[in-house]
Amino acid sequence: MTTLSTSGTRLQIGDLVAYLDADGGFLRAIALPGEEVFRGIGFVVRDQNWGSYSLQADPQIEQTSEKIIVRVAGRIDAPDGLLDWSLIWTLAADGLSVACDCTSVDGFPTTRVGFVVLHSVPAAKGQAISIAHDDGQVEAANFPDLISPHQPFMGVTAMDYTTSAGHRLHLRFEGEVFETEDQRNWTDASYKTYSRPLSKPFPYRITTTEPERQRVDLSFLKIASAPVEAFGPPVVVCETTMPRLGVGVSPGASVDGLNEAITALSPGFTAIEIDLAGDPDLVQTRLILSAVPGAIRLDIRRAEAEAVLRAMTTLAPLLAGRSVIGISLWDADAALVAAARVLLPGLPIGSGTGAFFTELNRGKNWPQSADYLTWTSTPTYHGATDDTIGESIGPLGDILRTAKTTFPGQRFQIGPHTLGARFNPNATTPEGLSRPADADPRQGDSIAAAWMLGMLAGYADDVIDTMSFFEAQGPRGLMDAEGQPTPAAALFKRLAAFQGQRIAILSWPGQPRLSGLRLSETAYCIANLHHEPAEALLPEGGSLRIDGFDTVWQQVPD
Repeated sequence: MTTLSTSGTRLQIGDLVAYLDADGGFLRAIALPGEEVFRGIGFVVRDQNWGSYSLQADPQIEQTSEKIIVRVAGRIDAPDGLLDWSLIWTLAADGLSVACDCTSVDGFPTTRVGFVVLHSVPAAKGQAISIAHDDGQVEAANFPDLISPHQPFMGVTAMDYTTSAGHRLHLRFEGEVFETEDQRNWTDASYKTYSRPLSKPFPYRITTTEPERQRVDLSFLKIASAPVEAFGPPVVVCETTMPRLGVGVSPGASVDGLNEAITALSPGFTAIEIDLAGDPDLVQTRLILSAVPGAIRLDIRRAEAEAVLRAMTTLAPLLAGRSVIGISLWDADAALVAAARVLLPGLPIGSGTGAFFTELNRGKNWPQSADYLTWTSTPTYHGATDDTIGESIGPLGDILRTAKTTFPGQRFQIGPHTLGARFNPNATTPEGLSRPADADPRQGDSIAAAWMLGMLAGYADDVIDTMSFFEAQGPRGLMDAEGQPTPAAALFKRLAAFQGQRIAILSWPGQPRLSGLRLSETAYCIANLHHEPAEALLPEGGSLRIDGFDTVWQQVPD
């Protein structure tokens, strides 16, 4: 059955199966027969810039024949204040509930403390839903098919819907008004129902006189029998041209060893990101340009139009004679695109966002005169587990379909895609906006290569001209800090040899975390984006065993 287990403590009572995080704060992969109904239900604590605090706690689990009770409590000791929190989970054959109690003696600043409910996309997409609102009204609606740029459901106190497998669910929320957003915008495989509403002021403070107390109740009104599902050889999702593959160079990057790293990777281009706030006279950019060989794209962060045009004037002679595949002016309007064309005649000028598809999807009035639009992706914006990275390949097809529908006829250059966010576009302070994210410690592990292949298979399409990944070198790089290739670097170089050639995107029935490419009549590359090993059937017969979060390259004899 297509239910995705996850690491953690497995809990089962009746038909209900779920996995509890080690800290007791999140119940994940909540499944009924034949279907994962929720990616998770959990308790989150955000800081003033929407960053997530880790919970340090030791859950106590009690189980009888009728129910499972989990009690967990902890304290967050942050520079801005203390937060004492506690949870009680109750699981039974006919549903589950969770309640939280949070206080702070000195006032704890936050943008969100409370519960989130992650409705699994395959279970909920397009399904009819009845929503009870805080004004007493009841609304008949549907979970979005194309990705909703804004919250599809507001003022939620209860939900009633039947999943695609036939399980009827009822959710009730207490202690705060909830609303729902489409997390596919951030490559999360869920619709998220959360509190508190974004219409309320934030950051806000939790105190002993204004504590946070919430409760979520989930009832199973009907449990359907498990569907019969066949596993089989891969199916061809589509055939397309392998896009041009690039690597990134971040603002202010060191040029030591940069030329050698890029030469070793043999990319189709290098995406050089420019931050005019930190490099207004392009001093560092000149050094990077002189160190980077081959084709380039310049990605210029949002700045005042005058500063961007002044930079264009400086760049014009520096780009003479170079192969330039694009000048990305993030957040540019039609006037800025037109002015850039005057200063850099003959070069492709793009618009869009240096942040996530969320921002592209919410900005419907992107200039039609742009030669291309752009966005980037990270799988760890809302969570940092390996399983979160694995699930992020699921929504890519919906993102691509939404982009093609919303911007018909438009070309796209997307990336750099990175494990960790390059910056936080939703920070609430200037320091938060300018602070670069820490490098993901898994950059040198096989999971980075598996995710890169899953991203390529999920996004590759004839409207995608380029895709770029990671940085060329360093802690966020394909080449590590010592100049040695990571598993992702080795895979990138092999894939780059197929740029411009026709390839096929493969998927495996019943195995949604397998993703692959048929690169030629004899060459396959397959990624397993799950922590458990998998057996992938081959079109010619036989199978391949792929370790968790790993890739295999299969050369079939002629």
